[in-house]
Amino acid sequence: MLDAIRDLLEPALGVLSASLLGLIALGFAAMFVFFSVAAALVLGQFLRYARAPRVGLPALVLAAAVLAFGGIVFDLQPVWALPSSQLVWGVLGFGLVRWQRAHRPLRIGAGAVVLMAGLLFLASLVFPGLESAAQWALQAVVFLAVALLMGLWPLVLAGLVQHARERPVEWFLSLRYLFAKRRQTFISIITVICVLGVALGVSVITVVLSVMNGFAHVWEEKIVGTRAHFVVESQFGPVEDYGRLRELVRESDEVLGATPYLLSEAIVRGRGGQIQAVLLKGIDPETVRSTTRLAEDLVAGSLDELDPAPRGDAEAGRSGIVIGSELADRFFLRVGDPLLLISPLGGPATPLGPAPRMEKFRVAGIFRANFFQFDESFVYTTIPAAQKFMRLGDVVTGIEVRTADPYRSRLIGARVLDSLDGPFTVRDWKEFYPGLFRALKMERVMMFVLLSFIMVVAGFIIVATLIMMIMEKGGDIAILKAMGCEDRGILRVFAIEGCLIGIAGIGLGLAMGLVITANLELIQRLVEQTVGFDVLPADVYQLGQLPYHIDAFQLLMISLIAMVLSIGATLLPSWQASRLDPAEGLRYE
Repeated sequence: MLDAIRDLLEPALGVLSASLLGLIALGFAAMFVFFSVAAALVLGQFLRYARAPRVGLPALVLAAAVLAFGGIVFDLQPVWALPSSQLVWGVLGFGLVRWQRAHRPLRIGAGAVVLMAGLLFLASLVFPGLESAAQWALQAVVFLAVALLMGLWPLVLAGLVQHARERPVEWFLSLRYLFAKRRQTFISIITVICVLGVALGVSVITVVLSVMNGFAHVWEEKIVGTRAHFVVESQFGPVEDYGRLRELVRESDEVLGATPYLLSEAIVRGRGGQIQAVLLKGIDPETVRSTTRLAEDLVAGSLDELDPAPRGDAEAGRSGIVIGSELADRFFLRVGDPLLLISPLGGPATPLGPAPRMEKFRVAGIFRANFFQFDESFVYTTIPAAQKFMRLGDVVTGIEVRTADPYRSRLIGARVLDSLDGPFTVRDWKEFYPGLFRALKMERVMMFVLLSFIMVVAGFIIVATLIMMIMEKGGDIAILKAMGCEDRGILRVFAIEGCLIGIAGIGLGLAMGLVITANLELIQRLVEQTVGFDVLPADVYQLGQLPYHIDAFQLLMISLIAMVLSIGATLLPSWQASRLDPAEGLRYE
């Protein structure tokens, strides 16, 4: 009876969980779109102050210069691409800011595009045939947002600076409202909570993403250290004239080393009959040192022992093989022990097909790459020994290449491929483990989305704080309007206040996040002393301490999103303040 109830409930709970997750994702997307549109409307109030060419054009040139400097510092290729794009979009944005007649049609058109994309996305969840159209619509929205951001951000900053010069009273009022009087201490406390909420969200996301980036870089370094940065292979099978191909690849200035390799599947059989599938890799001991870290990763033996000894017993006359530490521990192998390799094909013919063939090797070395898949699954021997075992001629699978920068290996590989004359192809090191890097990227994205809810909550706190402040300052707002202050001026006062809250929260959050990230080792040691056990066992995680890597682009995106949420949260309260009737506000004063 219980099993039947469980069988009925499990599918229903699964559907319910998936539906709740989808609703949460849609709700988060809707809130972010709302805050983004609200921030755009608020910041649009300052664009009017950048219409003058003496204000807007220098801002565009300065923005392009800043991006050019960033491209040089971060070695972005080509350097001129980003600043020239910024200049083009900036000029277009400046033209639209000055062309006031186009403002209303543009707002209506942009709103229609966003609304259509949202409706298509919701419809694609019910009708799968609309997925392609929804994808194109979402790409159009993203392109529109990026174009607006690139074209208008220098003008917005220039408008803020010019507004502070022309309307200093609005900045004065915003600063005064941040520091309430003694009888309004509660509002000041809520303002501090707003700043702390933004700071907490920024700092937590900074620390978590830095740690996850650190783990990703550790695994990347292990993979890059064990594998080459990219491989050159023939489109039609084995490579015959691999010596000449290696010399052609080495002609590139960005190539540090190149070595041929021969890859095949095999089976290892231990003394007790246990078996395990491995990847047999034939290498050139002379050139492999310039391409991989295999020689540095050896914990026993040497690559010089791979060739069979010319004199000695039968064991020394066998071809040598280098195995991983996990494989050696599993089969209780040491340097000098025999190891039997089995090839699924190549043996004598039988009525059921070709039989497996077996060949004994001698363990010449043991390596530890601290990457489980390599330590368990890879074995190395010389290219002639691998060719003999596989019954092949003088051919290899391809050429492994090491570059000056592993993160530009795909670009360097494309250049090398262009210089080769023949049916060759190039594979980057990330293409060998796409699932691992896809999982790491998905984890970072999911953690970023989940932790961004902290900043969304901080945005709603800003809304509540400004509404309470407007209720307390209703008389002051009414006096300002009675003295001739326009509605847009009142709106800008509270928009500036939200902007100041966001800047304070972002600055404090980045400082906290960077300090915590830089002292992770000390924090880990204090936690271990408090709880009494190792929170990061080296035998499990193969790491002694939490790694971290601070990404400047991610910090920029975190700050941008926090700023959008802080500014967007001011739209409704500031609009409410700008609509206040002076007579109603002064009735009971």
